Amino acid sequence: MNKNAVASTTKRSSTVALAMAAIIVATTPAPTQAQTEITEQEAHAIGVDAYLYFYPLVTLDVMRLQSTNIEPGKEIGKGPMNTFVNVPAYPTADMRIVVRPNFDTLYSVAWLDLTKEPIVVSVPDTDGRYYLLPMLDMWTDVFASPGWRTTGTQAGNFLLTPPGWTGTVPTDFPKFRWTPCPPTSSSPTQPSC
Repeated sequence: MNKNAVASTTKRSSTVALAMAAIIVATTPAPTQAQTEITEQEAHAIGVDAYLYFYPLVTLDVMRLQSTNIEPGKEIGKGPMNTFVNVPAYPTADMRIVVRPNFDTLYSVAWLDLTKEPIVVSVPDTDGRYYLLPMLDMWTDVFASPGWRTTGTQAGNFLLTPPGWTGTVPTDFPKFRWTPCPPTSSSPTQPSC
């Protein structure tokens, strides 16, 4: 391409970009009320709140990626999404998958993806033996905990559904709906949002 053709193409691109910007500015509604400026302290408080809210999500997502982006059986305690991975021995003192696991507990771990559909988690009859199946959201809040104290030790199926799911729940399935909103103190079983 010669210099004149390049200059013409550049001029045409600049004209199109300016025209698009003018259209965007012209079609953007004017604010009905001017925003008030916030103080440095308010900005700092907003930043702290945002950090506290999102930090667990980011760190747990990093842990999820490190734990699931691996072939099954290649590393203890890690495996693909929607698959239970059993840890065959008690944790050692130097194990740091989490800050510090219980040293007298056998673990099984699963990262469940509810973005496409609900998931059924089945447990066997433990013949009266203690077990606990805490289900945590990405903030590490426990939203359900089937086990010896809550549902008994008989075999069972538990349906985990994402927010907004409207399918039919079989009558013999307890349904645990994950919700990103904590329940309120006035209604401990209903989310506050």
